[in-house]
Amino acid sequence: MKDAPTVCVVLPIRLATETIESTLESVFSQVHDYAAEVIAVVCEDDPTLSKVTAIRRPNFRYIAVQGEQGIPYLRACGVAASRAEFVLIAEDHCLYPENWIRSLVGAIERTGAGVNGGPVTNGRCSWVGWAQYFTRYSSFMPPVADGAVSTLPGNNACYRRVDLDAHGAFLMDGFWEAELNAELSRSGRVLWSCSAATVVQRQQRGLIEYLPLRFRHGRGYGARRLAASPQKRNRFVAMSGLVPFLLLFRTLRAVFAKKNHRVRLVATLPLVATYFVAWSLGEMTGYLAGAGESCNATD
Repeated sequence: MKDAPTVCVVLPIRLATETIESTLESVFSQVHDYAAEVIAVVCEDDPTLSKVTAIRRPNFRYIAVQGEQGIPYLRACGVAASRAEFVLIAEDHCLYPENWIRSLVGAIERTGAGVNGGPVTNGRCSWVGWAQYFTRYSSFMPPVADGAVSTLPGNNACYRRVDLDAHGAFLMDGFWEAELNAELSRSGRVLWSCSAATVVQRQQRGLIEYLPLRFRHGRGYGARRLAASPQKRNRFVAMSGLVPFLLLFRTLRAVFAKKNHRVRLVATLPLVATYFVAWSLGEMTGYLAGAGESCNATD
């Protein structure tokens, strides 16, 4: 362990042929500041694998896994393969600013937090891209103040190895950041937001293509939530019809409170609401029929 890198960037990859090269370049440009390695994890049948295997960089390696796997599983594989004191979770569709590693590692050392992360801004210009951004990242949209928070994004976070090891049971069936972060919080670890570590999210998904993605993500969420509280099945099913309204309310509140991109949200509201309905139908299906294969096909 003496020669273990100080920092490891774990990069799960799924269907990212258009963005993976620029994403990796934005990470490679800053790893020289640390004893760092970058671990990419991709499925053997993913078309992005050919681009990953062509990369020749010091302190870079990739792991090819069998079958179709979702992002949580790929994340967990990367974390298990890392040996660093600090593990940063990245994403194949993002651009990472030159101070990203320095900002997150510096903040977690300075604050003593168990995990920290930063804002996520939108890098897509289309109305469809904005609608998809609002469905996932409105809570993390800049401006975001420094300080303790209750939730962090899954594509922009830094963990201490000691905490990942202590809560390894939560990684046995995938790295689900919301569940792990909640457990860290229950154990007394602070979740910290670092405003300097803003990343640009550029995931490209078609208008219709995004609907089954939201459905599958919602189904996986519902199944995992039910597994944690099986006695609440009937209540969860009954309440799932209200989920689109709750998600829409939270999104409107977050965006209007930040006084940023309000016009874009209003213009894309019908599409945002449609995506929330897809999620809620998936969540209800998860309560009634379990996860199925949904967790293996999530971005």
